[in-house]
Amino acid sequence: MLFPGAVLPLHIFEPRYRQLVQEGRDFGVVLIREGQEVGRVPRVHDVGTLAHPERVEALPDGRFDIVAKGVRRFRIAALREPDPYLLADIEWLEDRPGASSPRLLALLEDYLALHGLAVAPQLSPDLGKRAVWLVGAVFQAEPGKRQALLETGDPGLAERLLAEEVDRLRRLGTLTPIPPPGFSPN
Repeated sequence: MLFPGAVLPLHIFEPRYRQLVQEGRDFGVVLIREGQEVGRVPRVHDVGTLAHPERVEALPDGRFDIVAKGVRRFRIAALREPDPYLLADIEWLEDRPGASSPRLLALLEDYLALHGLAVAPQLSPDLGKRAVWLVGAVFQAEPGKRQALLETGDPGLAERLLAEEVDRLRRLGTLTPIPPPGFSPN
C-alpha cells in the first residue's frame, strides 16, 4: 500500500515488472482484496495510488531495486486483462485540503514516540490531507484500516485510528520499533 507523498522501496524480479521498469512507466499500487497476484488476476481494492519511480538501480542479472513515490490517488473504473501486467482504466480522485487538527499531529508524535522515534512532525494544521497521508504512511495496522484511510482521506478517521492505537500501545507497555525501510519484493 502506498500513500501520496510516501515512498515505497521495491525489488523488481518478475519479467513483467522488469518490462514495466524498462518502459519507464509510472504504475498503480493497489491492495489485493482476495487471491494472489501471481498466475491470475486478483481481486483488488478500487482505490490505489499512482507511483512514480524516483530512483532505479539496475542489477547485473536484470532485476531492479527501485524507490517509488506516491503521487496521486485514483479509483479503478475497469480492469483489463493482464498483458503482460495488469492494466486498468482509472478516474483521478480529488484531494481537497481538509482540516487536520492539532490533536492529530500530537497523536502522531505520541505514536512515533511509542515506537522509539522521538520525532515531532513539523506540520501545521492547515496542511490538510498531507497530515493524513503521513499518518497512513507510518501507521502499522491491518491493511483494511489503512485502506479505509487511503480511500477517505479523512482526518477524523486518522485521528480515531491513531488514538485507538496509542491507547493500545500504552496499555501493552511494549515498544515496537518501526522497522527501517527496506526493499519489498514485488
